[in-house]
Amino acid sequence: MTISGFGWRDLSTDAVAAADRLDYWREATNSLFPPTRLRRAGSEGFYGRVAWLGIGDVTLADIVSTSVEVHRTERDIGAGDDRWYELTLQVEGDCAFSQDGRDVVTTPRSMVLYDSRRPYAMRFRGPYRQISLKVPRAALRERVPGVDALVSRLIPADTLPGRFVYDLAGALCDRPGDLAPGLAPRLEAHVLELTATALLGAAGDDDRSASGHALVDRVRAYVLARLDDPELTPLRIAEANGVSLRRLYELFGDEDESVAGFVQAQRLERIRRELADPLMRGLPIATIALRRGFKDVSHFSRAFRRRFGVSPRDWRAGRAHAGS
Repeated sequence: MTISGFGWRDLSTDAVAAADRLDYWREATNSLFPPTRLRRAGSEGFYGRVAWLGIGDVTLADIVSTSVEVHRTERDIGAGDDRWYELTLQVEGDCAFSQDGRDVVTTPRSMVLYDSRRPYAMRFRGPYRQISLKVPRAALRERVPGVDALVSRLIPADTLPGRFVYDLAGALCDRPGDLAPGLAPRLEAHVLELTATALLGAAGDDDRSASGHALVDRVRAYVLARLDDPELTPLRIAEANGVSLRRLYELFGDEDESVAGFVQAQRLERIRRELADPLMRGLPIATIALRRGFKDVSHFSRAFRRRFGVSPRDWRAGRAHAGS
């Protein structure tokens, strides 16, 4: 089973023999999400249905099922499935979630973030409906400083920051229809930004010391506002934010990449989205790269291939083919 393309796909246990439904459901969900193990007292009465939509590198899934336990153990964590965070949005029923020694219970209009690199457990005591967003780890870390501190914390969806992503995901699931390929890159960006907004809103309610995170957040905002400036150097960033160059390096030493790496990653991500945008298909790749802050087209091409595993030309051609 694959999740390529822009249309909704779905499956259910309706046509599966009762004794085989749990195994079928495990295989089906493991093809969509990082592998887990399912536990249940018996297969009698078990039912599951999932509809999903691939939006660029984001996967949106609408899951309905009966009581079940979901466990991800150390043995289930492989080298190829650790690229994701998952945000679950509880619509009906409840879910007892555990990761990193933290336990929360999600009820309707609440959410929880978890990390696919580490073990976790979910326990559904009865029938439930849950919407799941699988988002790229790197993309979320770029948008939310200190995101790991928000793992396995209850995130309300009845406050303004959480309501945006909850309502958007619910609207997409309640009105399923094929997504025009040209809209996919824009919708992917919206989903990532609204997910980040919900998490930053939850972080704002935390009474822990956040001065370092706040400073990183301020630096990131400064960078994003001036990303197209080819003279955006670490020294200039440090001076503009009133910190020493050494302090700037220390701040980003707590992150997954250096400050220069953050600048380059953000530029590349913007260019990747623009190369997939049908409205920008007439612009030469070199023009897009240069206006997004790169000084040298060859350097840009090498950096793009390192980050995304494909040349800019092949990426654009692949997106154009997918939309045809």
